[in-house]
Amino acid sequence: MKKTTLDQKSLQYIVNQYSSIEQSGLSVLIRKSNEQYSIMYANDMAQNEFGVLHFPKTELAHRYLPSVIWQHLKTMILTVCANETAAFENLEHLLTVTEETVFEDQFYYCTIHKHPQDPAFLELLEQNFDPILVVDKEGNILHSNAAANGKFGFVGANLQIDKYVSLFAREEIQKLIDETISSQKSIELADIGLKTIEGKSVIVFIKSIPMLTEQKVSKILLILRDITPSPECESDTSYFTYHDQLTGSWNRKALSVHFKEIIKDSMRTNQKSAILSIDLDRFKRVNKTYGTAAGDMIINAAIERVSQITKSIGSIYRLNGDNFVAVLQNVQKEQVQQVAADIIYSMKKPFLIEDSELATTASIGITYFPDDGASIDELLQKANQALLYAKEKGRSSYRFYQSKMKNQLENTALMEAHLRRAIEKNELMVYYQPQIDLETETITSFEALLRWQNPKFGFVSPGVFIPLAEESELIIDIGNWVLEEACKQLYEWKVQGISNIRIAVNISPKQFREDQLASKILYFLEKYEIEPSLLELEITESSMTDAEDTMKILKQLKSMGLIISVDDFGTGYSSLSYIKRYPIDIIKIDQSFIRDMDTDEKDKAIAQTIIHLAHNLGLDVIAEGVEKEEHVGFLKKQQCKKAQGFLFSKPLPIYELMKEIPLKK
Repeated sequence: MKKTTLDQKSLQYIVNQYSSIEQSGLSVLIRKSNEQYSIMYANDMAQNEFGVLHFPKTELAHRYLPSVIWQHLKTMILTVCANETAAFENLEHLLTVTEETVFEDQFYYCTIHKHPQDPAFLELLEQNFDPILVVDKEGNILHSNAAANGKFGFVGANLQIDKYVSLFAREEIQKLIDETISSQKSIELADIGLKTIEGKSVIVFIKSIPMLTEQKVSKILLILRDITPSPECESDTSYFTYHDQLTGSWNRKALSVHFKEIIKDSMRTNQKSAILSIDLDRFKRVNKTYGTAAGDMIINAAIERVSQITKSIGSIYRLNGDNFVAVLQNVQKEQVQQVAADIIYSMKKPFLIEDSELATTASIGITYFPDDGASIDELLQKANQALLYAKEKGRSSYRFYQSKMKNQLENTALMEAHLRRAIEKNELMVYYQPQIDLETETITSFEALLRWQNPKFGFVSPGVFIPLAEESELIIDIGNWVLEEACKQLYEWKVQGISNIRIAVNISPKQFREDQLASKILYFLEKYEIEPSLLELEITESSMTDAEDTMKILKQLKSMGLIISVDDFGTGYSSLSYIKRYPIDIIKIDQSFIRDMDTDEKDKAIAQTIIHLAHNLGLDVIAEGVEKEEHVGFLKKQQCKKAQGFLFSKPLPIYELMKEIPLKK
């Protein structure tokens, strides 16, 4: 049978065994049982301090011991390993905990040593208006006064000072501590950036005072004085001249100054230096969705991650917004590739911001000194060209600068300039592709597809100019133009007596989230006197990342009587989670599952599953990319409602389409 209790003699033996070493300490023995901690024994010094303990009656540890002591002891008990000793020290106490297993029970022998302190000294420390820290030689905060707690948020003790100072001040502060210990003299340090509890960057002056025990420095007082210049005083700007106020990192001006030395060093050693231009992908969306405060936290966390990767071979500079630069000195290409890959990987991990996980990625453009340029301005310009190239190729990647990128980016910039005037110059067109009712073999609807014919670039593929429109925010105006063109066409058919044909219009993710979408659609419907059920909105899965906002928008659109379809169904990550929740009428099977399903059994199985799922949920199905009669036979057998594809007709301008496929009135 398991023995659960020790007699007083055994308890006293355990205590005395350790007390022979710790004669000057307050000693208690704590037993853990059913997640409760009980005081089983206390030596005379402990009972004189905390109260008499009447054995065999026990006391719960959290009631017997002062709360400030018990909190530290419990933390140590939860982390100490078997048969090992953990220690903790602050200005008032030195605590030790040793775990002992006896008869399968866990006992913790704890000692509390009170540091003798002059009450006047402690009072002076607490009443001082300047923030004061007591640290050990490793920079652990043993004590902080009320001013430090209030201004900087130092809470508790045994905290790493690294957590509270900017990354770029850590080495300077540790150097101050080391020099104070070696010289046993007070040392001063100016222009150090710290963050207040509100997250604001301030400049502090630090003075160290060694605390001696037996002629050796045991602890160090750090007196912090805020010397941040007031807005009216612009002369004292030595810190912010070269440091970024948000992150504490070096800024653009510091990069210009430092790079002169980097050039000299590279010339002397005949080694190359790399410039990495790093940009967070879609960061504007984070700011817009979660606010600039969350965005600032992500920027700080991102720079911290990059700094951890590059700190042994380079420095970090924040230029603006979410763009920062890493300069790596004396590196080979393989090293740069590894660093860039590590940065991209680290950015894929979610950022924990106020209990929420926010995701972003990073893209990187890379240049070399002296291969790609002789000045920092030229190297940055080319690194940014490589960065834009990386973003155009899918983001979350890195690219080394190549001379061909300049021409490609110049073409992209020129194309964007032309696209901005495409509407007013009547260069945009709407083509229509029929959707066939497979049961009646008649046309019941069309999909409106945007095309662009430009005098300089010719016929531009939608795969080229639509992403460009998305990036440049032009997609909102272009999308509204397509909506109005579709309503115009429905009106023309109505005048001709054709009132049973629906038009489906693609809505981009940015357009879907635009505040005025519903009101603009309502305006077009009323202007052209169109029945809402004749206008279908095709929404992509990527538009539906925010469940709450998506539901609100879709309900608003459905209340207007519009038809809602989900385009490219099956290619997103959340299909099954939203299809049963949102007010959807139609799902469109992506053409990637249709094109090869006569030869690929997996594609056929996926298409069949989607059709059956839609039927069970009361939704219609349209298959895209139908090019063979075999496709039609399979889709009819599965009772797919509609199909569209080159087998029936390629997308055509309306005047050609009406010649080829007359519509019934």
